[in-house]
Amino acid sequence: MELKHLSVPFEIKGVAEDGTFSGYGSTFGGTPDSYGDVMVEGCFSDTILAGGRNGNGIAMLYQHNPEEPIGTWEQISVNKKGLKVEGRLVRGVQRADETHLLLKAGAMKGLSIGYNTLEYSWNKGKTIKYLEKVDLWEISPVTFPANTRATITGVKSLIENAQNERELEQGLRESGLSAAAAKYIISLMDTKSLRDVNSSPWVEALKKIQNNNNGGSK
Repeated sequence: MELKHLSVPFEIKGVAEDGTFSGYGSTFGGTPDSYGDVMVEGCFSDTILAGGRNGNGIAMLYQHNPEEPIGTWEQISVNKKGLKVEGRLVRGVQRADETHLLLKAGAMKGLSIGYNTLEYSWNKGKTIKYLEKVDLWEISPVTFPANTRATITGVKSLIENAQNERELEQGLRESGLSAAAAKYIISLMDTKSLRDVNSSPWVEALKKIQNNNNGGSK
């Protein structure tokens, strides 16, 4: 099963000093995402009842980084709109405090889910996949659409967890890089460099792209 990420903008509702906030991790129906997928109402029901993947809970991570948990999801439910969540950042954890400040300032405006697809169906032309049952791993506050995941540290984690070039390209695109920049980085890589990021030649290219992005408009 391929681990995927889905990002949606969300309206911040009452980010409190104790770190609580709410939003939607996913919405049902609408336009297909970049994978050509559409979430079907009810696709999260079983995974919520089971307490996430393998019953281990649904994590709150910083920008999908499994090494940086930043809080807990205190309520996860579904309504006609989508996956509604209420979470609490753990104050005192550096990344959680940074996320709290960014949420309050409106600099971080998105939630993104990490999940595996379990059951799906296609439209008649097999161009749109309707996800009917998914296994939810985590929900992360993410920058949307600013380019903050595309740092050497963030992309290193992304690459170490990518299972193939397609998944890596998708992650780079979600980071804010253009399609051309993502493809260029991947073109510099081989199978070995997918796991050997510190010595890979694409690191310098990524730095150059980041510097150009930071100096330009989004």
